[in-house]
Amino acid sequence: MRVRYWRLGITDLLESAYPSEKANHWDIKCMQGEYEHFGVFWYRYGTPFDKEPVHGICFYFNDVPKKTVDDLAAFLQGKFGGQLLYRQARGFLQGSKEFADGKAVGVLANELSLKFNAPVELTVEFEKATKEEVDSEAWKLPAGKALPIPGPD
Repeated sequence: MRVRYWRLGITDLLESAYPSEKANHWDIKCMQGEYEHFGVFWYRYGTPFDKEPVHGICFYFNDVPKKTVDDLAAFLQGKFGGQLLYRQARGFLQGSKEFADGKAVGVLANELSLKFNAPVELTVEFEKATKEEVDSEAWKLPAGKALPIPGPD
């Protein structure tokens, strides 16, 4: 089954023990105001860019100053590398370092929160999860924040 854990905090990810090979997607949302926010995310199978997926870390931004977007791009590119591409309100670091383990995602979320003085909210999606893993909290993630995703795995 596919399952998404949402509205997670930094400590939820830092203390988690999920198998990173089951992670399909993660997202770190950073609030800058009521409607102003940006996020950093990753998809295992790539993020759509035109007709071809781009592999690497990506980010999006909504009503944040250009300086913040530039600072975010420079921070991520300096940390993970990759060729910077833009498409509307999204940035792509094509070929950047990719990771899915909870501790690395939690550390990045904490760094973003501190650097940009922003509260963060995390989401992690898994594929090939079992109901027992979710219900027993085997991955040390709260079962109450798990949302099963209908459809094939």
